[in-house]
Amino acid sequence: MTSAANDPTVDTASSSDSDQLRVLTFDLGDTRYCVRAEAVASVLSIADTDGLDATADPWNAGSVAVSGEQVRVVDLHRIFESTRRPVSELSEPLLLVFTDTDADGRHYGWLVDDVDVTKTVSRTELEPTRTSTRFVTGRIEFSAGGDDDGTAVVFLDEEAIHG
Repeated sequence: MTSAANDPTVDTASSSDSDQLRVLTFDLGDTRYCVRAEAVASVLSIADTDGLDATADPWNAGSVAVSGEQVRVVDLHRIFESTRRPVSELSEPLLLVFTDTDADGRHYGWLVDDVDVTKTVSRTELEPTRTSTRFVTGRIEFSAGGDDDGTAVVFLDEEAIHG
């Protein structure tokens, strides 16, 4: 699997300074989130969602095969959003597939509602969380202009989520 950080269709603006951070933004319900772009191997559409709605555990909501490799599905909407949304109700469910694997060698995949683009931000733009949570690194406020609408984005820690 190739990393989203190496995808030629994404914003490649970067600085040699170590204070730059590339993030991939995505939506869960009405909330926008982001994760480190280099942690994401690919973004895939899921054609067959059978079994993903029936699982009781959102941390292990099933698995799908991608290019002969198993991907363990984590249903982030059920973890972070207050409403229950069946996967079958999504018009085009998407899966962020990560480079990390679990103890069984399966890649982690986050089920999300929509995926935007990668953005390069300064680490100084990362604001700490207002409450203590081990899965959220902070918030990034994208300035209004261009495609950005001034929305605050929740920056997730994929390593903490994967355990």
